[in-house]
Amino acid sequence: MSSPRYNDVVNKGTGVCSKTCRSRKIAAKLTRDGAKAGAVMLEWGWDPLEDYPGAGKQWSSRCIHCGAIKPKKLAHVQKGRGGCTNCAGRDVTDESARRLMRDADLEPLVDYPGSLQPWLCRCVRCDHVGTPTYAKVRTRGHQCWSCRSEKIADALRLDSEEAIASMLEKALDPLVPYPGSTELPWKARCMKCEAVLDPGPTLHNIRGAQGGCATCAERGINPAKPGYLYLVSHDGHQALKWGIANIEQRLAQHVSQDWELVARWNFDLTRDAWAFERQIKSWVRGQGIPKALTADQMKYGGHTETAYLADISLQLVQKYIEFLTGRSPEPPQEA
Repeated sequence: MSSPRYNDVVNKGTGVCSKTCRSRKIAAKLTRDGAKAGAVMLEWGWDPLEDYPGAGKQWSSRCIHCGAIKPKKLAHVQKGRGGCTNCAGRDVTDESARRLMRDADLEPLVDYPGSLQPWLCRCVRCDHVGTPTYAKVRTRGHQCWSCRSEKIADALRLDSEEAIASMLEKALDPLVPYPGSTELPWKARCMKCEAVLDPGPTLHNIRGAQGGCATCAERGINPAKPGYLYLVSHDGHQALKWGIANIEQRLAQHVSQDWELVARWNFDLTRDAWAFERQIKSWVRGQGIPKALTADQMKYGGHTETAYLADISLQLVQKYIEFLTGRSPEPPQEA
């Protein structure tokens, strides 16, 4: 059944059927001969591997330049949107991504996570563990926080008088000559509490916002000092949390809020622990698991490194950390 308008039939010649017949006419106009369709694909650099499936359907074809097999649509190819992503360098495999990272003196420690995701790697030049992204390394080359810090330290190198003046401004009295680098610890005495800092703070931190005396400082993390990665749980919130610190006060703060220590992993440098902390967060969030708590629920901060125990088990996270840090040779099963 159809209900055409008299005016359309007489003046426009569109016929009496506005549905089935009209659709057939449109389909007939769009129908292509298989040979002609194949010729169009070849003209644009694609060799069809099967008979023409029809307009608007995926057509398995091989790129005549690199041999990559892709599902293409004839309409897209005709409009210039059917280029080969492999030829363009946008197809990245775990193997090719690892090759690029190794060429940039970075050794991946986990599987390729995606071009814009943090990728846990070890710097071949300085042995630092960090989390650069594939996209940034591909664009800018070698990416390492530790190597970069050394370059910055060289640029900021001071003479002895300027270095001593910087220490005195922070109420620190140097007890030994200037070590010659902004990244080397400098033994000093705090002029406020008389505590002897050995190893002392680095001049890089002194000239920043971190201060110098850990005894006087209320909080803060010194990446150049020994630290630890920890895992805690909370029965009331039914949640777990991971984090890093280099002062015992940090764990004491969580314990005072009814968190229980599950495990702790010590590191010679807190900055290495930070790299693992970031990788854990990427791994948990990559499974679609959201943070469990809000800032209001965490008196001492750290709510972004939480997850509900209903979403991921405590044992699984602990096993993953053991694997990342080299304590366990086998990776855990996914959540």
